[in-house]
Amino acid sequence: MGLCYTVFCTFVVKYFNLNNTIINNKNWIIEGVHNEEWVSNSIQNAELIIFLDIDYSVRTYRIVKRFFLQIFGLEKSHYKPTFNIFLKMYKWNRHFEQVGKPNFNNKFGAQSNKILVINNKSELENYLNELSGRV
Repeated sequence: MGLCYTVFCTFVVKYFNLNNTIINNKNWIIEGVHNEEWVSNSIQNAELIIFLDIDYSVRTYRIVKRFFLQIFGLEKSHYKPTFNIFLKMYKWNRHFEQVGKPNFNNKFGAQSNKILVINNKSELENYLNELSGRV
């Protein structure tokens, strides 16, 4: 158990260090669904946080669609699409809905002035068009 803890601590320390290195640059982007403590510094230093809050049913549909496209070889994947991975994606999707999103809102909701919530493709396209008009 101690070895696992040591490995985990080393992992976290590396991410803290990497994260601090990234945010010390002038321009940076971090992507992911992380709420862990090692991300807090980047959230606090971000000028803009784009939170993709796609409806649960849409994400579920996309998981099913992607799985079948990959099984039939119509979409490439960087992993072997198995039924086990398919079930894990359902689990991760539910976990994000029930735990990840509320946790993000609880931890970072006070910084709502710099959080842009995107709920669907048209909102994203509108934001990108608005952004390109500024350049």
